Amino acid sequence: MKRLLEQIPVLVLMIERAAVLVLIACAVGLIVNAVHPMGLPIMLGRVPHEGIPVRVWERVHVVNPAQAHDLWQHHAMVFVDARDSKDFKIGHIPASSPKTPTISLPFHEFGKTYPTVAGALPQHGPMLVYCYGSECGLAMRVVKRLLALGYDNLSSLQGGIAGWGRAGYELTGPLAHRGKIEFTPAATQGAKQ
Repeated sequence: MKRLLEQIPVLVLMIERAAVLVLIACAVGLIVNAVHPMGLPIMLGRVPHEGIPVRVWERVHVVNPAQAHDLWQHHAMVFVDARDSKDFKIGHIPASSPKTPTISLPFHEFGKTYPTVAGALPQHGPMLVYCYGSECGLAMRVVKRLLALGYDNLSSLQGGIAGWGRAGYELTGPLAHRGKIEFTPAATQGAKQ
């Protein structure tokens, strides 16, 4: 018993050190999250994004890359790229047919770009909106704006273009030969806005 009592100060010291290590790890995690261009998701599944109400999530179908590719092969929906226009030029999901194009509608240029592409967006037809990846909220922000303009039958690509590329599906542009789209400098500027 005496030996056990002598060990208590050592146990307390070990617990204190463990607590300090946990606090340091939490601080490092928060710093990494703040520096990361898209922020890191804290929850799995549908990543909540600031400014996207639950009612918007409830009106959107989340489609995984395999389902999206099947729809793409059957020319079943228009794809809408919410990423920066520079990144769209570097690489994007190609149009599956002339009737089902892939349209660049960058969130950060929505007001300027929407009037030029509105005629190609089906008011009630299926559209799939995508951005960089699961952590990126740009697709859901574009969806929110499209819903406000009266569009319906909207879907979001789970994992974004990164998930599409990881699945090995076709991409266009200079990065297409690599089979993936990486975060580019344009993606790091204001993606959390």
